[in-house]
Amino acid sequence: MAEQAKVLWEEYKADLEARGLWNKARARTLDRLVRMTAEYLHYQPLAVAQGPVRESGEGGQFVNMLWSQVKNMAEQIGKLEKALTLTPESVGAKAEAPKKAPEKTAADEFLGAH
Repeated sequence: MAEQAKVLWEEYKADLEARGLWNKARARTLDRLVRMTAEYLHYQPLAVAQGPVRESGEGGQFVNMLWSQVKNMAEQIGKLEKALTLTPESVGAKAEAPKKAPEKTAADEFLGAH
């Protein structure tokens, strides 16, 4: 999982840097995304193989908790990707909108440093 996380980190970071979106806050969010994605990629095949419902030793059925957890992880990954603008809809976005310089007013002439 560690090797997979390292690869994911580098890919996501390179994408964010190329679009001018890399900063400390996104680094922390990316850390959470990479950790969760690596864990998801590890457990998802196991959950799919087991299915959403498991058989009890007494003949009944019960919900597969691994299946539920993998489902929750997928939802959280989607939210983190959206927060980092890594979703397919936002990948084409170049960068955040630059802040506009404040417009000059008549008072600026008198408020500037002399």
